[in-house]
Amino acid sequence: MHCTSKTLLIGAFGPALRRANTLPPAFLIPSFSSPLSSTPFSTTTATLARKDGNPNRGVSALRRTGLSKRQRVTSPHVPKDGSPVILPKPVLDPQSRSTVRVDRTHGLYDFFNNDRVAMMTPTELAAHGRAWSVQELRRKDWEDLHRLWWVCIKEKNKVETFKKERQRVGSMYGDFEADARAKEVRATMRSIKFVLTERWYTWENARNVAMQDDEINLSTNPDQGERAYIPGNEQQLQLEDSVTESGEEGTYTPMSGEIPPPPPEASRNEGARV
Repeated sequence: MHCTSKTLLIGAFGPALRRANTLPPAFLIPSFSSPLSSTPFSTTTATLARKDGNPNRGVSALRRTGLSKRQRVTSPHVPKDGSPVILPKPVLDPQSRSTVRVDRTHGLYDFFNNDRVAMMTPTELAAHGRAWSVQELRRKDWEDLHRLWWVCIKEKNKVETFKKERQRVGSMYGDFEADARAKEVRATMRSIKFVLTERWYTWENARNVAMQDDEINLSTNPDQGERAYIPGNEQQLQLEDSVTESGEEGTYTPMSGEIPPPPPEASRNEGARV
């Protein structure tokens, strides 16, 4: 038999090449390897997953999941013997329905107009006056300003209610008239705030001046007969000189620019009895 170098090479490397073709791909080699024994670093036992004791877990009214297996409907109206529950039936006939008593003098009716309707016509919205000026509000007392403020609050709520109702119905007129009405209401409320702020600063300035005046005592209690105004030395001498020999006090004429002292206790009591 005649042998060549090619024949010798094929005989030497042929089995190796055939064995190489039977090996799995490279990315599957780790799956064929035998597992290695390993020991965890910590000897503490692995904790299991925490058990959820919430029976409402996973129940959603929006997704209509219904009750879970752990849930149970309990109600005092459900019979314990397992008999079916008798549900109330709606009354479809309006004549058979019971009348609901309504308090016509309830305060919530102030947030509607006199007709108690949920919407006003543009003509009714345009029938309004002007806003109150600051000069006019300065003549009002605290009670009048408080009542006028709440009238503005109710009127503003009415305008906003009518606006929401027009948006719900759609394609209705009245927005221009409602905005003009609300503008006058807001102007009145701004004037009320300005007057109250002005009065507060006036009171604060008067209090600071009174604290620096030695003849005024702000810590007195007028209900117990204590006098907040304590006259000075010159006025006290005039009061002592005006006392007659019989022990009765004469008439005291205050000087120009002075505040007259309050009447004595006896005269005030007599005036109260009269």
